[in-house]
Amino acid sequence: MNCLLLTLTFFSTSAFAVNCLRASTPLENTICSNDNLHWLDSTMSVIYRTMLVRGNARDVQQRYAEWEASLENCTTDNCIERAYYEGISTISDVATDFDWEGRWWNTSVSNMSGGTIQFSRSAEWSVTTDIRVWSGLNKDEFTAEARKIYGMALVERIADTSNCRLLFIPRKSGAIQVFSNADWSCGLSMPSGAFIDGRYMRSDTDPRPKATLLSLAVFADPKMDERFRVLVGDDYQKFVDTANVYIYQDDIDNIGATVVSMWVRGAANRQTAIVMYTKSDIWAARVAPDKNGKLVLSYFSTKGNDLRTMPRTIAGWKLRFMDK
Repeated sequence: MNCLLLTLTFFSTSAFAVNCLRASTPLENTICSNDNLHWLDSTMSVIYRTMLVRGNARDVQQRYAEWEASLENCTTDNCIERAYYEGISTISDVATDFDWEGRWWNTSVSNMSGGTIQFSRSAEWSVTTDIRVWSGLNKDEFTAEARKIYGMALVERIADTSNCRLLFIPRKSGAIQVFSNADWSCGLSMPSGAFIDGRYMRSDTDPRPKATLLSLAVFADPKMDERFRVLVGDDYQKFVDTANVYIYQDDIDNIGATVVSMWVRGAANRQTAIVMYTKSDIWAARVAPDKNGKLVLSYFSTKGNDLRTMPRTIAGWKLRFMDK
């Protein structure tokens, strides 16, 4: 009960993003009328809530209260902006002696999606960033100079974009947390399904564990995942590589089956698959181009691979790609 009361006390403070529909003070109205300050306010709120859980809650709350009191002394946009950067750095407990050089991988993104940041030419006040993001076949690259500020790194301009900012926060764990203002006034045209925000780890190669249909939650049972591996053989990895986007689909056969449809962004009509299973049986199909670019259907079932006996659910799915 004491822990609950303590937690409620922390969350009853004003450490939430400003509600611009109810802004009532000069400070709140200034933040709400400036997209950059509004983004920083939202970012601070996210970081504060996260650090309450991950850090020493009392210490985090005290740091925030001291910072909030100092923020009240600001009367200009520039002062408020500097205060937010200083506050975010303090609440995040950044690693001030951080080694920026190297390649960093986004570990927060989905299967067949990703992002890397190459930091180079790190100097006292700046560091160069080369950013690559992708989701399926959709991809893009950006290069920018980041200014070091309060132990963090801030990109204030990305070439060929409008008003886009990136904030890199180095953690003592060795990770970097990246926040962008993509949801605010940023004119950054990102590939569908790709994003820069997330938690990055330094590595020469992708540090994420190799995905499986079990880790992706296509299957909830290890035994079912193993049965599927045996059923489809070498095609197992091809199904995993198709699961860039995956959603539940209706079982129109009404047999109580779980149905998962999946595809690759940027090739949704050419690289797609479906998996359907009950407690006792599995049906699956995959569409992909052959070496000549012609779409080929691969079908598997624990009841036999005769296309004439495939469930209506999979037959209807197949019509969208093969029988036009």
